[in-house]
Amino acid sequence: MLDTMTVRKMPFEFPDEIEPDFMDGDHERSFSFIAGSLLLPHLEPYLIRSMRAAEKHVTDPVVLEGLKKFASQEGQHYQMHKKFNDTIRLDGFPELEVLEKELSDDYHRFTKTKSLRFNLAYAEGFEALTMNAVKHMMEPNGFGEDLPVFLQMVEWHFVEELEHRTVAFDVYDHVCGGYLYRLFVGIWAQWHFTNWIRRVKNYMLKVRPQPDAGLKDVPAETMSVFAQPTSATSLMPGLLRIYLPNYTPHDVEISAGIQTLADKYSKMAFEFNT
Repeated sequence: MLDTMTVRKMPFEFPDEIEPDFMDGDHERSFSFIAGSLLLPHLEPYLIRSMRAAEKHVTDPVVLEGLKKFASQEGQHYQMHKKFNDTIRLDGFPELEVLEKELSDDYHRFTKTKSLRFNLAYAEGFEALTMNAVKHMMEPNGFGEDLPVFLQMVEWHFVEELEHRTVAFDVYDHVCGGYLYRLFVGIWAQWHFTNWIRRVKNYMLKVRPQPDAGLKDVPAETMSVFAQPTSATSLMPGLLRIYLPNYTPHDVEISAGIQTLADKYSKMAFEFNT
């Protein structure tokens, strides 16, 4: 199930100005969401650069087709997240610019100075962790009905993460290979990007702590998505398998409900682009 990749140009439009605590009253979840969204316009172009550098080494037409669709999907993702990020009122968080520059510098340095093998192993480390987190949050049927636009964006993005779950693994295995190298670089990569997200969230919480009044009037659909635990403990079964020598994302089964969502977003994109 969910064994094809579709490149979708989505019609999402966001309000002109979104308050940084837009998940009504829940600063930690709002800032975690923002941190993850700020990551992507730096990370995903790096993944695309890594795939394009690998392209000339790929001789398998199936792997090559997956690589190209992966890059196209990721291109749509980071552009949409940048569009969302540009609408958030972040002028009260001046150090975010410094943190983003640090991240951008890291990824450009990796592209320029690290080996192709390193960059592909980093990509697979990211894709393996996010695939399991997305599967954990999304299955069996996504986030529900009548979602606000920012959650529709996330749901669409997550569907495509599951669609291309095998690509980074296949490209690394085809071009470079090597379990132990993939394991150690992948673990470091997972620390690298999750640590940056954590630092951004903690900085934003320091600037704007949770009010003493606590949470208030949080929409049910928002809480249903973001109240789910995404700690290493709750993700342990999926996380453990990605570190095993016999791991392959080709063995990961995706629920039928995710295919229904993929069809829904394909229809939305088709109607927008015709």
